Amino acid sequence: MLGVIGYPLLNTVLLSLQDQGVVGSSSNYVGLDNYTQAFADGAFWASLGRSAIWLAGNLVVQTIIAFGTALLIGRSGRWARASRTWVLIPWVIPTVAVAVIWQWLSNSNYGIVPKLGAAVGIDGLGSPFGDSALAMPALILMNSWHWFPLGAVVIFGALRTIPAEIYEAARVDGADAWRIFWRITFPLLQPVLFALGLVGSLWSVNIVDSIYLVTKGGPADVTTTAPIFIYNKAFNQFQASDAAAVSVITIILLAAVAFFYIRVAKPKEDS
Repeated sequence: MLGVIGYPLLNTVLLSLQDQGVVGSSSNYVGLDNYTQAFADGAFWASLGRSAIWLAGNLVVQTIIAFGTALLIGRSGRWARASRTWVLIPWVIPTVAVAVIWQWLSNSNYGIVPKLGAAVGIDGLGSPFGDSALAMPALILMNSWHWFPLGAVVIFGALRTIPAEIYEAARVDGADAWRIFWRITFPLLQPVLFALGLVGSLWSVNIVDSIYLVTKGGPADVTTTAPIFIYNKAFNQFQASDAAAVSVITIILLAAVAFFYIRVAKPKEDS
């Protein structure tokens, strides 16, 4: 842990106190100047706002899809049993392949989505990744499709641990499916949903590849989240120390969000 996490983190903090441009070049100590510039940079705060939208969108979409999928594959029957295997396909596809597939599907010249739109009377449907109003929702949908199987499998495993006798007793008492879900299934899954929410949130915020491969933060920076902003600072603008300072600030903010989430959303332990 010290070698994989501790040393890189310490090195990032030390780098943020220097004026290094290209990674590995000579530099001088400048103290907190990089942090002062970061706090005064409107583009950085805008990227944090986009990261919040990205986080909320992925959390909601992935949870809904994963929960629904887990309930479906938990049913009895041949198709439900078979789906427990092929539902993992989006998860095992490499991110590069996912990006290429979704770009092909939405391509305005030969993509199946525009062709289906034309078939139902919607002509001129272009790629959402090139539309400033649709790029972020499209990326959220693509990323959620890629990662929802992980949540579905975890929730499915948790559902299997709920004793069937509890459901039978509820049905005997006259509870319908909706009440059984909200009074039995959902409360018993709260520990699992809490863990998925925490890990999934931190994971989603730090995603770079899904966004960069498709839009590179565009169009017009509408998909430039904090990690993309940091990447551009370090490797496109050659401002390694500035990127390190922004990284440290982002780490502190994420730690604060995680602490707040744990305090608010952690399931209460029965006494």
